[in-house]
Amino acid sequence: MSKEVVSKKELLFQSVWKLHMEGAGWNNIRMGAVAEASGIPKGTIYEYFRSRDHLIAETILWSLKKEAEEIYRKMAAASGFSAMLDVIFEWVGSPQGRALFLIRFLDGEKLPEGLKRELCCSRKGGCEGLDMAEQVTKALIRSGFQDGDLETEGGRMARQTALYSALAPVIAYSMFPERYQGVAWEEVKEYSRGIFTGAFRKV
Repeated sequence: MSKEVVSKKELLFQSVWKLHMEGAGWNNIRMGAVAEASGIPKGTIYEYFRSRDHLIAETILWSLKKEAEEIYRKMAAASGFSAMLDVIFEWVGSPQGRALFLIRFLDGEKLPEGLKRELCCSRKGGCEGLDMAEQVTKALIRSGFQDGDLETEGGRMARQTALYSALAPVIAYSMFPERYQGVAWEEVKEYSRGIFTGAFRKV
């Protein structure tokens, strides 16, 4: 793939993601809007992507890779397990984090059918974003085990289940602040940290 094509695809990904973050639902993103936002003609877009859903699916996975790389960089600079977990909590509470993290829960019921199919196909073909997210999780577990905060390292299923469970309160707190008036952010993080560390205790 030429540098020009890579550059144009990246511009398209950035444009789609920007439209979504500005409030456009996945069903409401139109190729015409993407063409206008990116400056790339609609006909050219179809040379790179077979459909709108294909473009959106690739955008989601591209965004996941970018965000995971940034989290990994921040975690590497953090001091110890607790600080690394805080990096993840802060990201999940951000608009970008919520947008990507919630896809894991919504793709089974609320995403458009065509987009679900494209995401499934992209994942089967290998996904750098998902691979990078797994590296982030492994680095966190490794640090917790070395620091003595976690008693076991667990398998892939245990890691994913524990992390999703621990992040649920953070998501709820950041999405519905009116429901948690009087509850401090630090209290939420401590509760979530307890869920995560509890999942890695020896039975």
